[in-house]
Amino acid sequence: MVELRTTATIPGTSPATGDSVVPMIDVAIVGAGFGGLGAAIRLQQEGRKDFLVFERDDAVGGTWHVNTYPGAQCDIPSALYSFSFAPNPDWTRLYPLQPEIEAYLNDCADKFGIRDRIRFGHEVVDASWNDAQSRWLVTTSKGTWSARVLIGALGPFSEPARPDIAGLDSFSGSVFHSAQWDHEHSAQGRRLAVIGTGASAVQFVPRLAPEAAHLTLFQRTPTWILPHPDRPISESGQQVLRRFPLAQRAMRRTFDLFQEAMVPGLINHRALLAPLAALGRVHLRRQVKDPVLREKLTPQYTFGCKRPTFSNAFYPALCRENVTVETTGIDRIVPDGIVTTDGHTHEVDTIVLGTGFTIAKHSGFTRIKGRGGKSLRDAWPSGEMSSYRGTTVHGFPNFFMILGPNSVVYTSQVITIEAQVNYVLEALRVMDAKSIATMEVSSEAQAEFNEYTDEKLAGSVWNSGGCSSYYLSPSGRNVTYWPGSVRNFTHRMSTVELGHYRCSTVESDKVTAPASDEEPALTETRA
Repeated sequence: MVELRTTATIPGTSPATGDSVVPMIDVAIVGAGFGGLGAAIRLQQEGRKDFLVFERDDAVGGTWHVNTYPGAQCDIPSALYSFSFAPNPDWTRLYPLQPEIEAYLNDCADKFGIRDRIRFGHEVVDASWNDAQSRWLVTTSKGTWSARVLIGALGPFSEPARPDIAGLDSFSGSVFHSAQWDHEHSAQGRRLAVIGTGASAVQFVPRLAPEAAHLTLFQRTPTWILPHPDRPISESGQQVLRRFPLAQRAMRRTFDLFQEAMVPGLINHRALLAPLAALGRVHLRRQVKDPVLREKLTPQYTFGCKRPTFSNAFYPALCRENVTVETTGIDRIVPDGIVTTDGHTHEVDTIVLGTGFTIAKHSGFTRIKGRGGKSLRDAWPSGEMSSYRGTTVHGFPNFFMILGPNSVVYTSQVITIEAQVNYVLEALRVMDAKSIATMEVSSEAQAEFNEYTDEKLAGSVWNSGGCSSYYLSPSGRNVTYWPGSVRNFTHRMSTVELGHYRCSTVESDKVTAPASDEEPALTETRA
């Protein structure tokens, strides 16, 4: 196999022998979701076949493999939620359901011939930079490899967030997270509690409510919900897309422009969001006639501050006689139910957690260690994540992160992923052409990018729309969104400016300077 072609001696890696011989590869990729697969396929297409993908699960798909809750569906149109180099004319819906997305990713792995380069069941337990070797030592649950370059495609939605509620472990009934759905559990005739009202809950609550004896939805903050534009795509429609690929590209372009049109309102001119907010209020009034319930479900923050979602079934589900929306805060959980702050005990048999994901404190951040053994968690204390263009991090040479801090653009994240992968490929070309052994973004370039980002997003709806969300760090810094449009992002990711990096060559340990004093590192970002 390719990873056995070359070996290296890594000092001090074996307590028993002092040294250990490990296989060498050029690129190690962590994760086989959209990000990891996208990186692997593009490496393959470029003729760079010396890579491996390490995946802790037994299948590809990432979040679309593990999130199998009832009603799981993407809130981005299928024409956009797919690789540009792998259009799929066979989507059966305008907005794809989880099984189709997982099947699409499996098809991509097979079509592009990368499945044999994926190591399933290999959880990365440690990835440490070795300064002496100028390589990454990647240790998985089943082996160790040495890599010149490390690509972290961990996925922001790969670790379920379990709420810190007193007594949760004492509950005598069933408890499970939406991302760890218990398919052996039946809601039929049970008293259910759902904690959380994010996108996942909006999708699975309508599936549970008709079966439950009673369902109590514990809501901290209501979500802006718009009418769902999802429609089936007929067989004749699929045939048109198969015969005329240009039609599919036009569809993708149309949806892309619609998403892009929202960016000015989200960043600078929130008055442009007023029509969407009005649509959300009309949708709520039309579907919820009870004024008391409608008041509970009316967001008190600006549209777009939290990610809005689509549903034609969520509000009707909450109007059922066997459903209660509880807005009183949760005090604790006892063996037979949930106690709210008013002292009332809600007796339930099952608790379903729709509480999202651990993003800023992802456990993977403790396992990726750069210079001096400093982990990403060390570099980002208290969730204060930062990066350069959402892709590289000072102190972590030859490391590229997919969907890192401030990389999210307001459209399909597949577009973000492809732009970042193109950036990685360009970096590899530059490294090869100039015999660069190590490439590390300078602290100055990273700091200036973050200062620019903070300045641009200060007045955005995410920062000042009156809500709290995972978009913001504990200090209130927006650690999620790119400070501009999709076009701006893809343009900036098309070129690697070596002046923003400290590099050492293969022939010499000499490190180049990041940028001249006369030229600020990120002047072009401000253009």
